Amino acid sequence: MPDVLTHLMVGISVALLVRRDDNRPQQMLIILGALLIDIERPITWLLELTDFGWIELTSASHSILGAVILSYFAAACIHLEDTELRNRAILIFIGCLSHLILDLVMYPWPEIGLYLLYPLKIPFSFNLLWPDFPYYPLFGVVTLTLALIARRIVIYRTRADS
Repeated sequence: MPDVLTHLMVGISVALLVRRDDNRPQQMLIILGALLIDIERPITWLLELTDFGWIELTSASHSILGAVILSYFAAACIHLEDTELRNRAILIFIGCLSHLILDLVMYPWPEIGLYLLYPLKIPFSFNLLWPDFPYYPLFGVVTLTLALIARRIVIYRTRADS
């Protein structure tokens, strides 16, 4: 749970910084992307119940290729009148990238890492901490606080220049 909460807070932070025009639907696409990478978890749990465990699904979804595919399919399922499919996919992909970058600092799987270049089995990880540590959401809180401060500074400067 600390892992999902942290991804949510970092996704909100990225949405606030990337979409500063208060376009809420587009901000929600970035937040969706930050959580979308872990969509494989319920699928993997169901497959394990049927004794059909498929570890490659986790590796594939936590890669750049998986992020691109998931972003495109999610963008195709969502319709926003003022946003084209390509732009929706890009916004979701930005959220997915925030998820992958955050996963690089933790031990996603013991002694392995993320296969960012999947299907090439080259592991990437900084191996700094476990996502279940109780203080892990503090990274999200700090990121969200800094994003809110940066956003307030931009708003203040914009008003001062007007």
